Amino acid sequence: MKESNKKISFVILKYVASLSFAGFIIYLLFRNQDPVALIEKISEVEFAWVILSMIFGGWAYVNRGLRWIVLIDALGYNSSKMNSVSSVSVGYFTNMFIPRAGEISRCTALNRVEKIPVDKLFGTILVERVIDFVFLISLFLLTLILKFDLILRFFSELGSHSSDSIPSSSTKYYVLVAILLSFTLAYYFLKKWIVKTFFYEKIIEFIEGLKEGFKSIKKMKRKSAFWFHTFSIWIMYFLMTYICFQAIPETSHLTISDGLFLLVLGGIGMVIPTPGGVGSYHAIVMIGLSVLGVGTIFLGENGDPSNPALLFPTIVHIAQTLVAIIMGSIGLLILSLTKRKQS
Repeated sequence: MKESNKKISFVILKYVASLSFAGFIIYLLFRNQDPVALIEKISEVEFAWVILSMIFGGWAYVNRGLRWIVLIDALGYNSSKMNSVSSVSVGYFTNMFIPRAGEISRCTALNRVEKIPVDKLFGTILVERVIDFVFLISLFLLTLILKFDLILRFFSELGSHSSDSIPSSSTKYYVLVAILLSFTLAYYFLKKWIVKTFFYEKIIEFIEGLKEGFKSIKKMKRKSAFWFHTFSIWIMYFLMTYICFQAIPETSHLTISDGLFLLVLGGIGMVIPTPGGVGSYHAIVMIGLSVLGVGTIFLGENGDPSNPALLFPTIVHIAQTLVAIIMGSIGLLILSLTKRKQS
């Protein structure tokens, strides 16, 4: 009972810290934003392009579900396409509220309707993460080559005009303190709470399931299908960002290489543990757009109240949040009906 309470307390603390961090970033980004001007600018957006972006985002969910079936099949288990895609959608939906919890909810959701062991399912997800990480690093290196001069120029200008481009010195001190506190809390609770809890006690038997998951990539019978869906996922990710360039005039001139650049930055922003990438995605894409000459990094007291560098990631993030809500809700409904039918 005591260990269970520790685990619950840790999860709550982690969520509160994540939510606070996201709120802090949002405050920095939107503190000088005119809400009326922002609403007016959003109302002027070409929503046909945003809807198309949402379709691409939803199709990436489908690709992930179909790719997952290939890995599950390699383990000797079967899953229906509908249940697999629905479970993936539930995972994304969960990530909106609890960072990094989507993987667990995705596995448990499929386990309830297909009876496939959770540890083996989690092993296949780790395989997916490794592959996706390789793709992200490859795209990062490519964009680094394509945009190297602009990145150097950006940091040069940031250093010479720091008083105008970033928040006040007091805010920078708050950021530094927040980072130090985060590391201190992370170290303390990792040492005191995790190492001595249920997770640590179960880690040995859990590793066995993970090993089988990693072996699945060697046993794949449909390698071509796996790589097809992998490439399709990243193409959809690119298109859902690139298409939105046409939604507002300030970004309509950006190129394919610019889209790759923002895709990589957005991927990094989503990896940062904030609920659904809130704040972290906005901040890093805003910085990327400023590198490309669109808008500014931070809004000053007399800054542009409708900064396109902040408007663009806001639009993209809202669109993909709606995708997660729609797909997740449909996924929950399908899994619920499937479970009821089985019962």
